[in-house]
Amino acid sequence: MPGRVPPPKEVLAVQKGSEYFTSISEETVRKYEDAILDNLLNLLKSDEVLMHFHVRLVCECENVRKVIEVANEVDIWSLEEIVNNLVAATTPESIALHDSSFHRTLFTITENVEFFTWWRLQSPHLNTFLNKFWESMGHGTKHHQSLMDIHMRIFEAIKNRDEEAAVDAMQEHFAVLLFQLLGTTYNED
Repeated sequence: MPGRVPPPKEVLAVQKGSEYFTSISEETVRKYEDAILDNLLNLLKSDEVLMHFHVRLVCECENVRKVIEVANEVDIWSLEEIVNNLVAATTPESIALHDSSFHRTLFTITENVEFFTWWRLQSPHLNTFLNKFWESMGHGTKHHQSLMDIHMRIFEAIKNRDEEAAVDAMQEHFAVLLFQLLGTTYNED
């Protein structure tokens, strides 16, 4: 789990004229961090698309815990094939297809595929965002590679039955999605 944002004195250490700002106490910095987090939570609560996103995050993270508990060797082999196809895919359409297959398979393993299907119907705006997400990432970019690595880490954690690593990687996956979603949402407004 990542720690708090570094205090200004660490970030501004080399900047001349920053003495006033580098003396800001860690307690004050934490108050600003908490304010940002509170505002983000309020935004999540007030926006239907972001609320559906939050529900999906919670369900994906808890579902991956269950996957680790119930997955058999055939399930692991199937996930490995999907994640390898995802990493090898080169077009936004094929990446989106394999990504969806990966997440659907996680819900299938836990016998929750009906939830996955229902959820996609509940939030058409979020579903549209997710379908366009890979195109906006750009193949071969740093962000694209990071997401490929995250999917591989989710798979490896499942294969190794490492629940915390799987949940951490899933949370990281959704953090990347959230930043892209926020950018998309505010660009459209």
